[in-house]
Amino acid sequence: MPTNKNAQIRYQALDKCLGNWGRKYYIEDLIEACNEALYIYNGPSSKGEGVKKRQVQEDLKFIESEEGYRMLIDAIQDGHKKYYRYHKRNDSIKEQPINQEEINLIHDALTLLKRFEGVPQFEWLEDVENHLYSTSQLGESAKSVVSFQNNPYLKGMNNFYKPLFDAIANKRVIELKYQPFGKDERTIIVSPYHLKQYNNRWFLIAKRSDMDEYLSNYAIDRIISVKENSKPFEPLDDDFDFDDYFGDVVGVSVTNNPVENIVLHVNEKALGYIMTKPLHESQSSKLVKVDDKHWEITLKVKDNYELHSLLRSYGDQIEVIKPEHLRTEMKRLAEELTNMYRKDK
Repeated sequence: MPTNKNAQIRYQALDKCLGNWGRKYYIEDLIEACNEALYIYNGPSSKGEGVKKRQVQEDLKFIESEEGYRMLIDAIQDGHKKYYRYHKRNDSIKEQPINQEEINLIHDALTLLKRFEGVPQFEWLEDVENHLYSTSQLGESAKSVVSFQNNPYLKGMNNFYKPLFDAIANKRVIELKYQPFGKDERTIIVSPYHLKQYNNRWFLIAKRSDMDEYLSNYAIDRIISVKENSKPFEPLDDDFDFDDYFGDVVGVSVTNNPVENIVLHVNEKALGYIMTKPLHESQSSKLVKVDDKHWEITLKVKDNYELHSLLRSYGDQIEVIKPEHLRTEMKRLAEELTNMYRKDK
């Protein structure tokens, strides 16, 4: 019997009745108690859709079962009817060890939460999982069947994720010591707003105190130090939405470039992958056949560095057709790569 929200409500209602020896609860009383609990929880929309006798009988069996709560329930004959109660006064499922079905539900939830593995403040997940495995029937030899992409070796996460998160939550200005790739270390004072993950890296989205208009992104693995600053925090507009903000770009670099139709010719080798895992949410779902081996798709995005990197990752499987400036840039990058491999080592 699958456990769901309404089932848990019914079990709790039955538990109160069965543990109360001060009253005789016949099957009709148990049905009424379950329906009252469902009505209180789900509201008027649940009225008229209450449980029936058969469902309550199945619930009683589940409460008694090994898969359920392993409770002893007495069915006591009273004339032509039976009333039900726990074998011991004041027994309760709340005092029973967690059952296997609940363990399975917790394990499913932990599997989803493991996408945060490696993120500071979520170290407790490992302790919960270890305890769950050691106290359940899953066993020590059970292996994970789901994996999420993460980078446990990403520099800076253990030291800086929590202070950045706290600064955002508490609207505090911070001073960063930051060193971009190939450049000198610099000190930057920012109002922090958002943390975003892309391509297995984390980025802080913030506004520099010396730049009035634009937001910037800072890779956490390039941050050297973080400390609070006494300057006043610059809040974003109340209706600012980061989903909208990043909606027109690939990655995290939001430029002043206009949104353009990026027309691509895709060969049959890459087509299936790109259609099942779109390059961007704006990717056209309609395919236009160019020839026997190529199809045309269109993206509506701003030109930025991450777009170039994404297109380059497909090599000769994707050809940029429009706009002309992007085609020219991709051609230049391809020529640089060709020249590099022409050199003898």
